[in-house]
Amino acid sequence: MSEHADALREVVALVRRHGISTGELIAALGESPAPAQADSHWRTIIVRVLGYLGGTFVFAGIGVFVALQWDNLNSTARVIVTLGPGLSALILALLAAREERFNKATTPLLLVAAALEPTGMFVAFEEFGTGGDWHWASLITTATLALQFAAVFGKLRRSTPLFLVVIFATSFLWTALDLLDVDGDVIALILGASLLLAAVGMDRSGHEDITPLFYFLGAIGFLYGFFDSVKRTPFEITFVAVAAAFVYLATVLRTRTLLFVATLAILAYTGYFTGEHFADSVGWPLALIGFGIFMIALSALAFRIDRDYVRRAR
Repeated sequence: MSEHADALREVVALVRRHGISTGELIAALGESPAPAQADSHWRTIIVRVLGYLGGTFVFAGIGVFVALQWDNLNSTARVIVTLGPGLSALILALLAAREERFNKATTPLLLVAAALEPTGMFVAFEEFGTGGDWHWASLITTATLALQFAAVFGKLRRSTPLFLVVIFATSFLWTALDLLDVDGDVIALILGASLLLAAVGMDRSGHEDITPLFYFLGAIGFLYGFFDSVKRTPFEITFVAVAAAFVYLATVLRTRTLLFVATLAILAYTGYFTGEHFADSVGWPLALIGFGIFMIALSALAFRIDRDYVRRAR
């Protein structure tokens, strides 16, 4: 404390000795780099926005040019102009991931590759194929791309290629089940359960930023398949128990998306059940009132679960 006081006295003495005003001292002590940093920040944002817009217009221009010249291209050229840019985008994404200054371009390039590569492969099947069941072309395309992006994920360890792996693997599974002529309800159950398991695995491996979509689609698919399987059967009421189990699962996994879907499923089924069994009865107004009270109670319960468990845990 004494050293601090001594230093302060020396500063005051120097200020008085050289006639430095208070304003000059404040200006000298002010953080002058802040405006420069702010300008640099805005310059970075502007450059990035212009870069994204420029890339978008270039991509749109190429697409329009290819569409206009499509009828004048032969089969080989059609494959090259669709599959070639996709492979180029994938290679550029891998190169960008190795350089810190180009690192942020990796994700857009991977998404471009994921859009163009399957397009190019389907064009190749269309141009050079001999006909046949479209399922086989879809199986080959989705399996190839799932393996490709799995290799990319193994190298980069990023969420984007993992997201694409799940998308193409799910497409492959759906195509395979449809080829085997599996019932639609069973397909929905299998795909929903697969997406939910994949989301749980990604949550536990540190890629929770991409799991909400898979929780949402997986829960909807599974609950839709289950309800369609038990609809108008003695086991229909078990749908409420399954949806309640999803509420419990959402609490354990601490995911609001799953909680939202499960709550919505219970409300939707309650409305459906009320309309099916009480629409023509004298007690319909009472049923509506009871349904409204149940909705309010359920929404309050969902809010408390989110507040006390999900949000607090996060």
